[in-house]
Amino acid sequence: MAATVILGGGLTGLVAAERLSAAGHPVEVFEREREAGGACRTIEREGFHFDHTGHLLHVARPETEGYLKGLGVWEELEVHRRRAAVVVGGRPTPYPIQIHTAALAPEVRRDCLLGFIRAWARRDREGDEPADFARWVAERFGDGFARHFFVPYNEKLFRARAEELSLDWVGRFVPKPTLEEVVDGALGLHDRPVGYNATFRYPRRGGIRLLPDAVARRVPRLHLASRVAAVHLGERWLAMADGGRLPFERLASTVALPVLVDLIVDALPAEVAAARAALRWVRVLNLAYGVDGPAPSPEHWLYFPDRELPFYRVGFPSNHGRLAPEGCHTVSVEVSLDPGGAELAAEAAAAERALAALGLLDPARARVRVETVIDPAYVVFDHQRRQAVATLRRFLGGCGVLLAGRWAEWKYSAMEDAILDGMAVARKLADG
Repeated sequence: MAATVILGGGLTGLVAAERLSAAGHPVEVFEREREAGGACRTIEREGFHFDHTGHLLHVARPETEGYLKGLGVWEELEVHRRRAAVVVGGRPTPYPIQIHTAALAPEVRRDCLLGFIRAWARRDREGDEPADFARWVAERFGDGFARHFFVPYNEKLFRARAEELSLDWVGRFVPKPTLEEVVDGALGLHDRPVGYNATFRYPRRGGIRLLPDAVARRVPRLHLASRVAAVHLGERWLAMADGGRLPFERLASTVALPVLVDLIVDALPAEVAAARAALRWVRVLNLAYGVDGPAPSPEHWLYFPDRELPFYRVGFPSNHGRLAPEGCHTVSVEVSLDPGGAELAAEAAAAERALAALGLLDPARARVRVETVIDPAYVVFDHQRRQAVATLRRFLGGCGVLLAGRWAEWKYSAMEDAILDGMAVARKLADG
């Protein structure tokens, strides 16, 4: 009998288990992959290091800093001021675009500035909060910003119409400038950092795996390559893919919410099954390249709202960490896909052609190419999500299951949140 079981050895699950172990509470962690870290992993090939898409640490809370110092990794995390740009019509301008339109084509800059001013003038006369993301963007930023960036970019990322998206995810992740800031940005006068990710920390060398590896070393009962095949909530046992069965008293899940529900062998109430069916997400095809020569851009990453381009973001991780041999650089490309059906080889080939056409990759100079798929990658915040998640949380909570982390709680969050979520669920489990 295991007193406490945690499903998933990603960052949240690892932190939860580390905190429990440090307090003297035995805990078993089951991770299906051969290494810990979940999406927060790094692949090494021929001297190049490739994270599973971009993972940067934005530390805003003193308890996070204290935890990282206790792990002994704080001094290995170098501080960077964000260098990111949005590319509209082939022209890059610093991110966030709403305060940096000066570098865009004059007609685009005019659209954005006039649209924002008109929206700003209407703001005091507006009624309730808009019901969907499309209307929120139009009312908050105006038609120009909506048309040139917010709508095409987010429709590409979430693979859903902007009208289908709720406002549950915007929060701190979408900078909301003043009129003065937008005007200054159109004139090239804005130079202050803005947004939750204006600065970030990243390991000096070796990739983001530094963090989960440091936590994993403090988790004595971490079972890797251990896939759970079934969960019986009523009888309180797990069935493992290798045929074993493990009774448990307390269960916390950090795996993706639909994955957990699909593991349950108890009969599900109709409303729970319907809530599971309502969950939507996208997966991400991440193409990573190790390339000879200097990076083609000084930016850490670039956003691409243009609909004709297959990717939504391209990064140059070696611009913020020692991730490539001397004289080389790394490129990371992210393509959003529906959960099933896409031909990955065709998607990858289209992305590579587009990269080459933009001058961001010379395939002949690529020494290493790594392809990974993150599934799920982003929750689709449609209008059904909130009620569906509430129904599932209520059911699982009634069965004594705690949910923790971005994918288990079916939300959008950053790496610091993963650490704090792990701490929080550890406290709940320790309290019994």
